[in-house]
Amino acid sequence: MSWREAWSRAQALRHESTETDAVLMHTAMVLSVPIIWLYGFAGVAYGQLPMLTPAGFIDMPGMCAWLTAVMAFAVGLLFIDWLVRGDVAPPPVPQSIVVRHWQSGWPRSPALPPEPSPGFLQGSASPFRSVCLSVAAIACLSALVFSGLDTLGWSVVARPGGLAPRAEWPLYPLPWIWPWLLPLARQPFMLGTIVIGAVLFVAAILMRWRRVRGAWFPFFAALPILVAPNFLGAAGFDYAAARGLGGLNEPALASALAQHPGRYNVYTFLSLWGGIGAGTVGLVLGFWFGRSRVMDED
Repeated sequence: MSWREAWSRAQALRHESTETDAVLMHTAMVLSVPIIWLYGFAGVAYGQLPMLTPAGFIDMPGMCAWLTAVMAFAVGLLFIDWLVRGDVAPPPVPQSIVVRHWQSGWPRSPALPPEPSPGFLQGSASPFRSVCLSVAAIACLSALVFSGLDTLGWSVVARPGGLAPRAEWPLYPLPWIWPWLLPLARQPFMLGTIVIGAVLFVAAILMRWRRVRGAWFPFFAALPILVAPNFLGAAGFDYAAARGLGGLNEPALASALAQHPGRYNVYTFLSLWGGIGAGTVGLVLGFWFGRSRVMDED
């Protein structure tokens, strides 16, 4: 398929709501699996892995990082199974007719049992997906419990460490592209993205005040695109500054990398793939917003 045919197909999808939603769902799953698995591999390699909670990121050292990696691998397997097999058909429901007869003289009322609607959650009831969900839940809960015990001074849960705390392979393609990411870390560029976000926020408030349908959708679609360059710029700067690349001299960052390489590298990894993930989410939301009729007049 040529690029022109692919673009024509993408334009046609903008007007096919059901098919587009399915394509977007599969695209999100396909893009999520490698990021989730790289997240798990980073925890095994560095022996340190931040976990996102409602209270923010929590450091998961040692054994907690390994358990968090197990959770990531289980979720990745769940997504792969859903991509390969799709919605698992529910077990057949016997089509027996139930006849209710409440009182003599009343007409009989036949009723068929309700049929469950298929879907991702319905399909997750398969044995393999149930095992994946169980493993992910147990690993997540265990990591949180061990992390809490670690803060109380039980340092046993902080062992073992990472297999290769100084490894750079989880950071690829950062060793190649860091020179192009450094301009994104400059203060004028970062202030520019903040100003654009503020303008879009005020515009969304004004459109909401004028009762425009879907006033917040353009802001939510543009927000990940504005956040992504800041994450990528931070990743490029942290990688280069700690290693003395590009003429940068940051003794504090170089010392942090030398003393705690696993923790420093995993946060650089988080900035890199956080930016890539945010940009991907923004593109998917932008495509969906361009196809939707959410701001059309009634």
